[in-house]
Amino acid sequence: MSSQNGIEPNSYIIRTFGCQMNVHDSEHIAGVLEEAGYSRAANVGEAEIIIFNTCCVRESAEDKVWGNLSAIQSDDTSRLVAVCGCMAESHGHKIIERSPVVDIVFGLDSLKRLPELIRRSRNGSICDLGDRDRASLDAVPSIQVRRLRAWVPVSYGCDNRCSYCVVPYVRGKERSRSPEAILSEVESLVGRGAVEVTLLGQNVNSYGRDLCPRASFAELLRSVASVPGIRRVKYETSHPRDLTDDILTVMAEMPQVCEHLHLPVQSGSDRVLEAMNRGHDRLFYIDRVRKAREMVKDLVISTDIIVGFPGETEADFSDTLDLVDAVGFDSAFMFIYSRREGTPAAEMADEVPAEVKSERFMRLSRLQDIKTSQSLGRLLGRSVELMVEGSARRGDYVVGRTRGNQVVLLPAGEAHVDSLVVAEVQKVGRHAARGEVREVLQACCPGRLSKG
Repeated sequence: MSSQNGIEPNSYIIRTFGCQMNVHDSEHIAGVLEEAGYSRAANVGEAEIIIFNTCCVRESAEDKVWGNLSAIQSDDTSRLVAVCGCMAESHGHKIIERSPVVDIVFGLDSLKRLPELIRRSRNGSICDLGDRDRASLDAVPSIQVRRLRAWVPVSYGCDNRCSYCVVPYVRGKERSRSPEAILSEVESLVGRGAVEVTLLGQNVNSYGRDLCPRASFAELLRSVASVPGIRRVKYETSHPRDLTDDILTVMAEMPQVCEHLHLPVQSGSDRVLEAMNRGHDRLFYIDRVRKAREMVKDLVISTDIIVGFPGETEADFSDTLDLVDAVGFDSAFMFIYSRREGTPAAEMADEVPAEVKSERFMRLSRLQDIKTSQSLGRLLGRSVELMVEGSARRGDYVVGRTRGNQVVLLPAGEAHVDSLVVAEVQKVGRHAARGEVREVLQACCPGRLSKG
């Protein structure tokens, strides 16, 4: 590949779509490339290698990737385009067939071979997915963009078979990392300046059941929170069926563990929950929330909800509205159901009409906006600890996250990205609060952190 049209030779850029697990994977992609002598480009226009780290959990995320690929000129042979992530694992070589601009499709298990794949792709397109059931990023180099906060996977894959979800098919079976490997990584991160870690897994609660000897997430959570220098420990995602009292006890006893619980419910209808193969009913879920709030002071609870699952009736949807009203979620990620090829739900009849799904989504959004605003209102006049994570989409503000993961916007001149501050909340809106900085606990650290 030759340098032309402002493109820097041996440069790369990564476009990341999807969840925090994908963000973490992108840090390892950067680590592999920079160890091989590549450097990060300032923007897409200067990049010789463009990597799309993708998500296909929902149709909208997949459509964004196809749109970005279509925008790349097919006659621009000075660029190399690669696709990885969930879309790569799901579609494989079909991506190259649909989008001829793509030179490489690779899986998590083949990431360590990426420099070799780049060299080989000069002679023709390549699809190398490796073995998704063996994929691991242990011992794969990484470039951590933020110094104060980091993501640490505790497991890969998922053994749950929710009928709407593609994750078990694209990420493979659940594979827990050893406690020793996780603690070693956390200690290394803290030694380099991190004060917040988020433990990641498709279902963190089931961590350790596949290990010999067996381990538990409660034990791991306590150990991570005990690492000297750790200030904030978060985790996601939890499954209601596996959220044990032992985990809640650690949250209550360890001040380093943040008062936030992301607990997807997906629907308030027992009939729909059964069709989704969630493994619990609404009363079980409500009881888990009640117990969590009893045990963990000032707990902030967020959730995921799917609207318009196949066969969802107006009565089913009313049950969801009733649950949202009764539980009073502090925030919620709400999605309109989209058919995912290869999942059991994709074969179900009684597809809900698009206009009905949209109307229900709007009704649910209006209700949740009220609940979120009420939750933020309880912060008014209080001083809260915030991790400043990035610039706001609108206005001259930066985004801070409380220990409960609530959003507080701060004037950009008062706080820098990647710093830990205390701010007084002075105003609340539907989705975020606004505040002013009262104290800087830890200033930002410029530069990027490499880890082995």
